[in-house]
Amino acid sequence: MDMWNPYKSAVSTVIPHAKIVIDKFHVVKLANEALEKIRKANRQNVSAKERRQLMRDRYVLLTRRKDLNDFDDQIKLQIWTDNFPLLGQAYELKEQFFEIYEAKSINEAYKLYQSWLSNVPKELLPYFADLIKAMNN
Repeated sequence: MDMWNPYKSAVSTVIPHAKIVIDKFHVVKLANEALEKIRKANRQNVSAKERRQLMRDRYVLLTRRKDLNDFDDQIKLQIWTDNFPLLGQAYELKEQFFEIYEAKSINEAYKLYQSWLSNVPKELLPYFADLIKAMNN
C-alpha cells in the first residue's frame, strides 16, 4: 500500500487484523524525488550548456551505481558528483537508502534506516523531508 497515513487508518478500521505492507516502489520513488530536487536546485548555478547536460544526464543520477554498466555513464556520474558535492552526498544517501531493502531481517533494516537517517546532513534534510515523513508514518 501507499504510505499515506489515512490509508493505514482506513485499513486498520475496516480490517483491524490485516498486516500492512508498504510497496517498495512508493518508498524508493521518494528517494529519487529528493535527488531530483537537489539536481534541479543545482541547475541555477551552472551555465546554459551545463544545465542542458545535467538534464540529459539525470538518468545517471537516478540509476543505481551497480547498474551503471556503461563506462561513460560512470564517468558522467563521477563528474557531476565531484562538481556538486551536495549532489554527490545526496546520491550516496539514495544508494544507502536503497540498501535498506537488501537487509536480511527487519531488525537489520531498522538499524540501516536509523544509520541512514543519522547520516543525512542538515542542509539536505529539506530535500529528504518527504521520504523521512513517509518512513515515520
